[in-house]
Amino acid sequence: MPAGLGLIDWLGLVVPFTLYFIMLWVWYVWEGKRETRLRKEFEEAQDG
Repeated sequence: MPAGLGLIDWLGLVVPFTLYFIMLWVWYVWEGKRETRLRKEFEEAQDG
């Protein structure tokens, strides 16, 4: 048995975390744009 981790083992460890952080970043950007749009609509509604 080789000592340490093989390529497949490293991919199994790194890929899920990488996908998670990419999805988290996409959600953060998406929600930021959504909040900006909602804030603008709310301010326009308040102005009458």
